[in-house]
Amino acid sequence: MGKSTLIDYMEEKRLIKGLFRAKLWIARLQCNTSIDSAYRRILDYKLISLDNERSRFKYFRYAITPRAMDKYVENKKNPTVLLIDEGLFHHFKYEINDNWEKDNALFSKLMEKRVIVHITARPEIIAERILKRYRDTGNLLPYYKNKHEGEIAEYCRKAQEKRKQVIGEFKKRGVPVLTVNAEDGERANKKCIDDFVKMLMDDYLATD
Repeated sequence: MGKSTLIDYMEEKRLIKGLFRAKLWIARLQCNTSIDSAYRRILDYKLISLDNERSRFKYFRYAITPRAMDKYVENKKNPTVLLIDEGLFHHFKYEINDNWEKDNALFSKLMEKRVIVHITARPEIIAERILKRYRDTGNLLPYYKNKHEGEIAEYCRKAQEKRKQVIGEFKKRGVPVLTVNAEDGERANKKCIDDFVKMLMDDYLATD
């Protein structure tokens, strides 16, 4: 089970909804001081570690979609579930985690309506799928280039360990985390998603 299967199932269950690009573009231009302040702070922390304009511009682009989604949900005041591939956590998890205490009110507000969806598998399986995709499409991320399968697996193992630590910190702060093992069967993963959504709904109703 991969990301596409996960998204298809969540759409089928009506747990998420598609968002038209026009709506997202409009939301991006709307004013919301707290959201704009949070994203400015996140980018400030990120840009400290970047030494060239190309990288800086790339992360400015990465912030556009999650910021627009936040504004759409906050300004509409409607119950809305949006799923974003490679969103805020994917690109800015370390900056948020490392500076959470310093900007507690800002980041707590930003994360209070978020859920982290964490898809995992053994490093060897990930490396195998990366190389299969490369053979099929010719696409390979820069940090995998000139590495054999064992080296890619080791890179993934270290990245998983680091990500697991950060996810643990987010969980301690009350951010819900759905972990899906891509090696499990489709039925097991669907049950995992259903149980997680039920838990969220039970928690929501208990505090309503």
